[in-house]
Amino acid sequence: MPAVRAALPAVLVLALAGCSRPAGGPAASPPSAALDPARPLPSPVPDVVARVNGQPIRIYQILPMAKAELDRVSVPERDKRKPEVVRHALQQYIDRELLLQEALARGIQADSRDVERDYDQLRLEHADEEAWRDFLAGQGMDPQSFRAELRARHTVAALLHQELDRALGAGADPPARQQKQAEVEQALLARLRAKARIELFL
Repeated sequence: MPAVRAALPAVLVLALAGCSRPAGGPAASPPSAALDPARPLPSPVPDVVARVNGQPIRIYQILPMAKAELDRVSVPERDKRKPEVVRHALQQYIDRELLLQEALARGIQADSRDVERDYDQLRLEHADEEAWRDFLAGQGMDPQSFRAELRARHTVAALLHQELDRALGAGADPPARQQKQAEVEQALLARLRAKARIELFL
């Protein structure tokens, strides 16, 4: 599925990059402009930082993304930027979860051969088992959860491939698809957010 594989880096630069509310409280939408994303994080930070249609998102799932972003910030700025960066990572993960849930609801499945091909390719980029384990640990993953993440990426990519086919037709050339991709993804996300139950605890 080459078209889907080509879409992966653009649609899911997520876990491989490198307000506190009772759980039973009412549904919440993503923070509006009225809520400052740089406001202090709750202390302690809860284990479950959001729920998307009842599916929990845990802090360890978004930390690799947040760390990758903070590593690009000067050391003096990191503490100041941390709340904003963590919340941005959470919003990215929520979007991914919405897309994944929609893909699964449509019965879309990743091609296992593509998942294993990507796994093997990434494994070859690390010289030995110790380097590989260090890489996975840095993502908060083990081999099993890493494969699951790759499968999720390919599943979402297949969903977006399907949406592009609907918008442009299956015969559209790659430049046209690339140009339309972000628009199609954002339109789909807007529809999914409008009907989703999103609870935020950060």
